[in-house]
Amino acid sequence: MSIPRKQTHLGLLKILFRRKNASYGVKLLYTALDAKDIIYNPCKFLVFHLKETGAPNDNAFQMLLRCGIFGKKYRPYTCKGFPDIENSFMYDVPAPCPYNEYIAPENYVKLKHTHVFQLYFAIKDDLKLLKRIFPGHTAEETQSMLSQCNDVVKVSAIWNEKPSEYFLLKIPRVADILYTSKEHPRITSVKQAHPLWQGHIETRLEKHYGSKWQDCLDLAIEKEIQQPQQINPADDSAIAEFKS
Repeated sequence: MSIPRKQTHLGLLKILFRRKNASYGVKLLYTALDAKDIIYNPCKFLVFHLKETGAPNDNAFQMLLRCGIFGKKYRPYTCKGFPDIENSFMYDVPAPCPYNEYIAPENYVKLKHTHVFQLYFAIKDDLKLLKRIFPGHTAEETQSMLSQCNDVVKVSAIWNEKPSEYFLLKIPRVADILYTSKEHPRITSVKQAHPLWQGHIETRLEKHYGSKWQDCLDLAIEKEIQQPQQINPADDSAIAEFKS
């Protein structure tokens, strides 16, 4: 993936550090049928909230993500310009973010990852955390709603050698969670993405296909030209809203 496991907020002095609710018990899970599950820490300043939608079904809540210290208009330049700034890890090794790849055309995803992956938020089943992520609801009410939702799965996992229970909420494929710029646009095809992140993509292809990686790349581009694929549409079945 394109993000380091111990990623923290960029460019902020330690004196400004505040432990927001996403730094405690909320993780990002990358998973696929034929791949190893990978868990990432979110930004330590991220505020993760649930919000009622009033929908008369089992998905009657949204997921809201916000910077816990700065508002959208007042975030520090290192965060606002990420990942194009010079001290960003993506600047040294240009690569698309996992959210960008998550909604990319299947042809691109299968070529680079050899499988279609899923992204989930893993929320620790901890009353101290649960009472902070659903304003207007007690920890017990939040726990009950998540437990009863058909689209939420509960799993056991070990984090820092401590076993815990986690609720898994699938991240919907919507475009507004992306950071986009001239250098990091939305992925529309292999042919479009390859020149932008050439070193990163070719390294992954060589790892998967060995000396035949160039042939696999050329074949994927040729298939795109013959049978253009549409970008994955937004997941209308998921009631979610992402705001960074």
